[in-house]
Amino acid sequence: MSPSNVACVVLASGLSSRFGAEDKLQADLGGVTVLDAVLSTVRSVGFGQIFLVSQTKYQAVCHDGVTWIKNTNPEAGQGHTLRLGLRAARDNGWNDVVVALGDMPLVSFVNFVNLLEESDAKQSVVSICESLRLPPAYFDEDAMDLILADTSNNGARSLFNILEPLTVLIDAEAALDVDTPSDLDRVRKILKNRKSTRPKFC
Repeated sequence: MSPSNVACVVLASGLSSRFGAEDKLQADLGGVTVLDAVLSTVRSVGFGQIFLVSQTKYQAVCHDGVTWIKNTNPEAGQGHTLRLGLRAARDNGWNDVVVALGDMPLVSFVNFVNLLEESDAKQSVVSICESLRLPPAYFDEDAMDLILADTSNNGARSLFNILEPLTVLIDAEAALDVDTPSDLDRVRKILKNRKSTRPKFC
């Protein structure tokens, strides 16, 4: 499926209770924030429209192509945040949506492309790493209807069980989310190692 025919919803409303007093999405990754890294990759894919669901209007939203959806009740959980994003996408005419998380900065362009290639089957598709199903995930029109009709606070894993989606492999580094300061250190080390191993050209 062409990315231009799909909207992307980035969920960034977590309370960061395990991270501490600082906003984990604004943590530095060598010149860019965690959230900026996610949005940079999402933009590179070429989605038809990008929605960011958060309680804070981050500087990243000021860039072209990002529609901010304010979450006034982040305590309601991930299910509530997801419905806010999907409702915004539906109201803007989108029936095919990829959902990503704002605290997964190592998800790559290739991960999104693989997800969209699998989505040609017109069935929900989620990423999988070592038997754990996780975002990014693709939802078609029927899946969106089901999620929007759900009034519970079900998170992603519960929804995956209901939808019985197809899966596409994602590597352990890409699957890493920043929940704690130690997670952030791991991401920084991975990025540092990637820079040090890049080939040098004359």
